[in-house]
Amino acid sequence: MMKKHFYFLLMAALVCGLSLSVTSCKDDDKNNDDEGEVFTDGPQDTQDETVAKFWNVVGELVDKDDITDDYKGKTFDPIIGVEDPDNPQARIVYTNSPAIAAERFANLVDLDPEQMTEETETYPWNDPEVGTLTYNKVTDGTAWATVDVKIQQVPKLERIIYRSPSQGDQNGGVTNHERAFYRFGDIISCQNSDPEGNLEYWICVRPAFDIEGKGDSHWISFSPLPKKNLYSWTYKNVNKKKKINVQRTYVLPTGLGTSEEHMQNFAELLYAIFHPKTWWNNIGMYSGWDKRDNPTGLRMFHDFHAYNMKYHNMCFWKNVQNRYLWDYLFENIFGLNYDEMQKIVDKDGLYLLYNGKTWKSGNAPTLYQAHYSNTPGGYNANMHTQKLSKVTKAVYDKNNPSKDIELDVSTCTLEKPYYINEKFFGDSHPRFIVRHATAAELHIGKNYDNRERINGSTEVYRYYSSYQVDGKTPEETEGDYDLED
Repeated sequence: MMKKHFYFLLMAALVCGLSLSVTSCKDDDKNNDDEGEVFTDGPQDTQDETVAKFWNVVGELVDKDDITDDYKGKTFDPIIGVEDPDNPQARIVYTNSPAIAAERFANLVDLDPEQMTEETETYPWNDPEVGTLTYNKVTDGTAWATVDVKIQQVPKLERIIYRSPSQGDQNGGVTNHERAFYRFGDIISCQNSDPEGNLEYWICVRPAFDIEGKGDSHWISFSPLPKKNLYSWTYKNVNKKKKINVQRTYVLPTGLGTSEEHMQNFAELLYAIFHPKTWWNNIGMYSGWDKRDNPTGLRMFHDFHAYNMKYHNMCFWKNVQNRYLWDYLFENIFGLNYDEMQKIVDKDGLYLLYNGKTWKSGNAPTLYQAHYSNTPGGYNANMHTQKLSKVTKAVYDKNNPSKDIELDVSTCTLEKPYYINEKFFGDSHPRFIVRHATAAELHIGKNYDNRERINGSTEVYRYYSSYQVDGKTPEETEGDYDLED
């Protein structure tokens, strides 16, 4: 009986196995008959939006080289501002008005302007994927505001202090009002982070300037992105019956960070170069930054005071314009000549791609875009009209590849650093992919001194070298105030 029972079970198992095998073969036949289809439907990176959200905030607090997708479980040191001598867990961001203090916090956590003003007493911001930052207005004259910080990945940062130089013992800049090594519009070249060390250019969009409490210079680059800032994904669409055979690799920017302040500074820099007299007159007519305590009106490079405009007068900007024109700096840095760049500034406006991308799934990635244009006759003159937007568009169609859109920012070169893609953006304007860094970040080694050159860099154009201006303190540029733009 035991043998019979065992034999019956064995036969049943064999029949069942054979049945499964036959079914499997039929399924394979069905797949083979299904038009020979191979289809990859969108990146399946469920962490994409979380990563972008985290670095939108933390990327403004730490070194840009720290930006990475696998940040969880890691810690990073803060570099925002300068260390408070009384508290190593606090960083001072020298800021020249309470309105700018509120704006800087709003930009940091991506608040709408109406959500945050200089009248705001306190604003707690929290995101479980990032941490907690709590803004508090200060009324005792020691600062404009403070921000209490609780971010697991940045344990050495507990507080940000927004303060003017006159509100503390430190001035944040070069002592005794010595002039810094770099000025507006200076250009250096460096090797990027790729193993082969490809060349990239950086433009000074806000120099260190002791009189304004600015201790470090800020730089922007539009050179081709290093590999760490390129995200690629390969799409396949094969269908034999429909005679479709497509394979395409999409390459998008990633991990760029966001710096609205210095993107705006770059737009104003270009306008001042092309229109030195108009820029100067606009500051004189529409800026309220001659007030020391609570300036209003048209801004001068974010929070420079109009009473210091003599150090960056129209004669200075005319000199910068001449060097950019005579030394073919527009062609070398932007891949466009003087007239082409001026048309962008005066007619089309300046388009920048920042932050990176989000592409969680599906066929529609998102890129982040900033547009700067000039609105004459008021607070938005000098290229202060800003529009930030997200551009999202389907880049492939499973059933109709003729609708597919190629998207590959790695096609940018040092000779042509801008990106044009009419199908994706809906226009043919050149877009510059922007990265921001401080001189301290670009400097190789520790203890950067802004009276000296950035270690590891090569001078492409420097105002003081070109014009051989003597002296150790900031100077008022001499020249013809009746000049034309």
